[in-house]
Amino acid sequence: MPHKNPWRPARSAKEQFNRQAAHYDARWNSWSAETLATLVRLAEPQPHHVVLDAATGTGFTALAIAPYVQHIVGVDVSEAMLVQAAHQARERGLTNIEFHLASVEQLPLPNDSFHRVTCRLAAHHFTSVPAFLREAHRVLKPQGYLLIADTTAPANLAAAEWMQQVETLRDPSHVRNYTELEWRQMLYRAGFQTDVCEVKTEAIPLRFSEWVHKAGCTEEQIAQLRSLFETHLPDEAKQCFSIAATPDGDIAFAWPRVLLRAYRHNEASISTS
Repeated sequence: MPHKNPWRPARSAKEQFNRQAAHYDARWNSWSAETLATLVRLAEPQPHHVVLDAATGTGFTALAIAPYVQHIVGVDVSEAMLVQAAHQARERGLTNIEFHLASVEQLPLPNDSFHRVTCRLAAHHFTSVPAFLREAHRVLKPQGYLLIADTTAPANLAAAEWMQQVETLRDPSHVRNYTELEWRQMLYRAGFQTDVCEVKTEAIPLRFSEWVHKAGCTEEQIAQLRSLFETHLPDEAKQCFSIAATPDGDIAFAWPRVLLRAYRHNEASISTS
């Protein structure tokens, strides 16, 4: 049966990330440096490789991979994010990288043209992950690798529903986090063979104050979110996400992350959704 996504964002990713661009910098991204290092390692980049970084944002992943490959293309729907990405590339003197405004669900790129496609901490914003996977399958060379890193929903339903509630309230462009099983199923339907799937649950703590600031939350949003973290917090969510008050009055927590590597295997079989 085709995968149907019942969630639709209240604000488009383009609108949200144009608003958020000023809040994205190396300091914020440093909390997820571990997933970046793992993604680069799993990609096994080679000097002859041509790489696509889907939903590149400010280019954090593309900039890390660029020194190891022949050429890398970053695409994103946010003009403001791409301005920052191009600036960072110039600052680092990287000449083998280019950025384009495009949707990952409709890539203006030729078939069979990339050795690797990467996508990091972005898929939970996509209105159609299956459409993105079909496009990744199309633009990859045969046996090319797709590398995905993203926050993931836990198997516990109460914790997953709470996570969805707070993420949607914080960021109106959020669509959904997927479980490990859902990722494996979507990849299979899109014609990929998954050969690496790692779920990391050990704490890489986020700070509530920075988390809401990065999203540009209003005071009303912040108050509602704090209530969900402090008053309307299921025990399952508290445990799953290592939620705890800090001595300075902030809140620390951690989202689990999934890292996947899959190679282009079959023709995509998933239907449009």
